[in-house]
Amino acid sequence: MSEAFTRSSALANAAFPGRFGADQGAPGVVLRVLQPETLLMVMARVGKGKAVAEALSKWRGARVMWAGPEQWYVQGPTHAALEKALGGVASVVDQSHGRVTLCVSGPKARAVLAKGTPVDLHTDQFAIGKSALTQMAHVGVHLTRTGGDEFEVSVFRGFAESFWQWLTEMSLEFGFQVT
Repeated sequence: MSEAFTRSSALANAAFPGRFGADQGAPGVVLRVLQPETLLMVMARVGKGKAVAEALSKWRGARVMWAGPEQWYVQGPTHAALEKALGGVASVVDQSHGRVTLCVSGPKARAVLAKGTPVDLHTDQFAIGKSALTQMAHVGVHLTRTGGDEFEVSVFRGFAESFWQWLTEMSLEFGFQVT
């Protein structure tokens, strides 16, 4: 008899729901731990970057995020489906188990994130859908703006607790809600 494997969050013992920090009205920041169905790294084979970018631009039912030169993160599809759709022009590696993705939202989300990154997060420079690879709190992160005052930050699983501690400390002055 086989047992189903359930992946637990790297933040199961750190990200507790509640309201923390400054307590003046609505929280300035809302933090959520996201567990995407899949998070796949797509790396174009030599000379195939344009073909991969074109194939990914036509993909439906998935979110495609830039992750470096001729590299993308893709949330949503299964590994096999994406690999088949790319037809051998890219390598696809499942990163679902190795990364933790956090949603940072609210009117002070940009201010909190700006404390730790040199990326210009102004709306004129960092549009919705734009991604950046950067350092934040001495941790390499993949940062994507997903809405007006909403960002997703993906970190390697092994750095998740350290990054969470930094993120919550930087959010204290604005008050934050963990959902």
